[in-house]
Amino acid sequence: MKKLACYPQVVFLCFIVLLSLPAQAQLIIGQYEDEAPFRTWNTFGIPTASAVGMGETQFALVHDSSATVINPARLTALPKFSFSLNGSYSAASLNKYAIVNTGVLVSEGNSAMGVYALDFTGAAFTYRGWALGMSIGLLENYERPSQKPDYVVDGEVVYLLEFEQTGYLRNYNLSLAREFGEWLSFGIGLNYVAGLMEKSLVERMLFNGVSISDQKKHDFTGFFVNGGLTADVDEKLTIAAVFRTPYTKEADSESKLSYDSPQGDTDIRINAAVKTRYRQPLVLGIGVDYRFSPQFRAASDVSYFHWSSYSVVYFDGEIKREFKNIVKVTGGLEYMGTFRLFQQDFRMPIRVGLSYDPQPVKEPSTHYMYYTLGFGLYWQQLRLDAGAMLGNEKSSGHDLYGRKIVITLSYFL
Repeated sequence: MKKLACYPQVVFLCFIVLLSLPAQAQLIIGQYEDEAPFRTWNTFGIPTASAVGMGETQFALVHDSSATVINPARLTALPKFSFSLNGSYSAASLNKYAIVNTGVLVSEGNSAMGVYALDFTGAAFTYRGWALGMSIGLLENYERPSQKPDYVVDGEVVYLLEFEQTGYLRNYNLSLAREFGEWLSFGIGLNYVAGLMEKSLVERMLFNGVSISDQKKHDFTGFFVNGGLTADVDEKLTIAAVFRTPYTKEADSESKLSYDSPQGDTDIRINAAVKTRYRQPLVLGIGVDYRFSPQFRAASDVSYFHWSSYSVVYFDGEIKREFKNIVKVTGGLEYMGTFRLFQQDFRMPIRVGLSYDPQPVKEPSTHYMYYTLGFGLYWQQLRLDAGAMLGNEKSSGHDLYGRKIVITLSYFL
């Protein structure tokens, strides 16, 4: 990194121009707008390890209590009590985001980062055809690689630039499901989301003491409904339909701009506090689970994201987002092996999968192709699952990648 595109001699001019720009004039960078979830825009539910191993396929399958945020109807297929705890590591490379490669900083290559998270815990109870589920999960992450380039003259640092962005969106879910006869079930979930995003850009000219700061903070809240309908057509085939309603992710937003010049005795402060709104899209999906035998199954999901309705009102100004509707397709296979060790019976599922994940930005048109692998170790009521997905982005010309490793511990009674 990292070559400065705005030299110290003209920083003050850049600052004045920045203050005069309306929100609509922000650069359209697409894949990694400030509010873009880390790794992919297409977030629906919180896939646990068994789903990740099968390409994130999850609509018709019943993996664990993560069904609360994916397809609540599948809760009725769980034992009378289940509990799951999920941890993950996500990694991705980025090219254009914030000030990087958008006019202020120019990088010689992509930036990259990884994020660890304890991102889901949930429990479910079933009784006489009814099911109740509760969960808390990390729905989206807004982390970005930090940047701290400097400008050196005759071996002395005369200019520093520091950029940081952090943030998350948590999901709190309460779900209820009901069986209708022996083959049909329906479930609905109520979801409250809350989180924050903080971004800081600080410039310091050490040769004259000038300091420029741009800090923004957003406190998010929102509410949506998710639900699903599942039909066990016969002993081998299960089909499912799922939905997530569109909703507004609203934020109490604060902006603090400052310019300090000790030599000129200048102290400029510009503060603002307004509402920011992100209109999230409708999501629809269908899933199929086919069991060739008690040991071998195949499953696939197709999801539709109505991204053309996405909109952003940022500090009272509408920001243009040229998004298109997309269809995401996933599929996977599972083989359930068994073995005996220390006079105990164990089951060991092995999973593989694929995921075609197009991004909603129109230009450049881009998508990720993920290859996934997973396995599990099941003993009595305990289950330990691990899943990994490795993908590369196509068509944008930036050779971005996405990675995710997930581990899930579950207990069934």
